[in-house]
Amino acid sequence: MLIPMGNFLALIEELKASHTNHGVPHSPNPKELDRHLLCPQCHHNMDTHYYGGPGNIVIDDCSRCFLNWLDHGELMRIVEAPDRSYGEEYGDYHGADRER
Repeated sequence: MLIPMGNFLALIEELKASHTNHGVPHSPNPKELDRHLLCPQCHHNMDTHYYGGPGNIVIDDCSRCFLNWLDHGELMRIVEAPDRSYGEEYGDYHGADRER
């Protein structure tokens, strides 16, 4: 699924508002970071990285075209995931470090 970055968060919020089920936690396979995809619009390499929000997925994006590429089922993993950020779930390492 190819989603313009400007629409990505609004789409997730809209889907979360109408969705009541929570999915099973998903652990991404680190090998997913090794994939190399070309942007379907500009044909340059896309960046592959962990998505910073909920869902524990690896996404690809093109910063030239402002597009996110999600594989089958990844959008729903984000929508069904609990609303927690990395810092809330695992402890904000940098924040704790500042308090020392």
